[in-house]
Amino acid sequence: MTLLKAALEHSWLLGPWTRLAQTSGLQIAGWIERSRLMAPCRVLLASPKDSNKQFQRFGATVRWMLTLGVLGLFVLLSFSSTGIIGGLTGLLFGIVLAAALLLRPAILSRLTIIDVLVGLFLGSAIISTAFSSFLPTSVIGLAKMLTFIAGYIVFRVVSESGSSTITAALGLLALIGLGESLIGFYQYANHIQPLATWSDQSINPELQMSRIFGTLQPSNPNLLAGFLIPGFAAACSLGLMFARPKTWLLSAIGLAASAAILIALVLTGSRGGFLAIGTMFICLFAFLGHLIWYNPSLRNFKWMKPAWLIILVVSLLTVGGGVMRSEKIRTRVLSMFAMREDSSISYRLNVYNSARQMVRDNPIVGIGPGNGTFKLVYGLYMVPGYNALGAYSVPLEIAVEQGVIGLVIFLSLLLVLMLRAFLALDAPHLTLQQKILIGGLLTGILGSFMYGIFDTIWYRPSVNLLFWFMVAALATLTEPRPAASLSAKEPSRHAA
Repeated sequence: MTLLKAALEHSWLLGPWTRLAQTSGLQIAGWIERSRLMAPCRVLLASPKDSNKQFQRFGATVRWMLTLGVLGLFVLLSFSSTGIIGGLTGLLFGIVLAAALLLRPAILSRLTIIDVLVGLFLGSAIISTAFSSFLPTSVIGLAKMLTFIAGYIVFRVVSESGSSTITAALGLLALIGLGESLIGFYQYANHIQPLATWSDQSINPELQMSRIFGTLQPSNPNLLAGFLIPGFAAACSLGLMFARPKTWLLSAIGLAASAAILIALVLTGSRGGFLAIGTMFICLFAFLGHLIWYNPSLRNFKWMKPAWLIILVVSLLTVGGGVMRSEKIRTRVLSMFAMREDSSISYRLNVYNSARQMVRDNPIVGIGPGNGTFKLVYGLYMVPGYNALGAYSVPLEIAVEQGVIGLVIFLSLLLVLMLRAFLALDAPHLTLQQKILIGGLLTGILGSFMYGIFDTIWYRPSVNLLFWFMVAALATLTEPRPAASLSAKEPSRHAA
């Protein structure tokens, strides 16, 4: 990784983003201190006047309340309405805001570069709203986006409680994902069908899958697939993290849950879910391979290298064999390449063409956020008979709503997250368990984004909030440790 880090830093393409990824919160605070433009923000970085134990206890109480609130929010995501989910998110953000006014840095230690990029992404949405030809509708869309960003801020505050809190949240996500999977298995066994519109009627009925949809509303198999992606990443990372003699039972439960969620993901019949599965497997095996080959604490376990190779081969053969054995799954997978012969793909291609024309005519700041604004403008570009509420692609949707500026910021956010996760693999201040958590979070983020390339179910609260939770947790865990603090700890570690 040292060679990789040097190559990334000297790359003309990735060098700027690599240096950006290594920017610490202390550096950001220093920039604010020295900048006249950012002078109003200095008060947010000032130490609280009262840093006594009473304030510390109050801060701990607030974090405890927020943690319970976030766990409750995760439970509600699987069956509650968007209004209830948005209301609880707003309430939790209100608690954060009130605590921040009293405690300031005691509630959030410092800004990270991820926070800055998320803020810029929100800023591009505000600019798009200001320049939108449909201002009232765009304001409504901006309000929805503010709810998601408010959730991100809440998650950032909660994740600063430590990796144990992140682990607990991932454990709950794994349990919820397992519960949805078991419900899906019941639906599959009893042939409980969702709406007929989720199946391509041009395919022979005998080859159509019985697609599961869980308890999420509306009853959409694609929505369930988007919801299960973070659950699979959580269960798999926890199963690997607890793979120790003393916690082997937790490891077995986590790995069993990940297998069940994986099967449920396949049974949703979501082609975006299939692509997400492939992306997550590549990310997981790459992360584990690096840890097995280069992590000092694993170098003495020689059996892990052949085991990794065997599991990789067995996984590929299992997936390939499963696809070839089930004619329905094989038909569904092959339909991804049918293009115009598949009604769903043909519909999306028409929407993509219209959306690209919208970007061409509004390239810089877009048309304004929200599916309401999209629907108003899309009517001017749509192919007759192909109405749509979104672009059916997250990157394309961002380009339509927020222009090239918003898209570049969002892609930069993803790239910086990836680079921070890669660089964290060799971070001396992180434990092996924390690195596995980082790998699991990145797996969930990339799987969710890959799914979002071909669908906009990503904008549903039950999917979007989980995405921002993973981003917030990864931002906290991968925050660079200042060199001074590292060198200060080295003597004591060697002395021990």
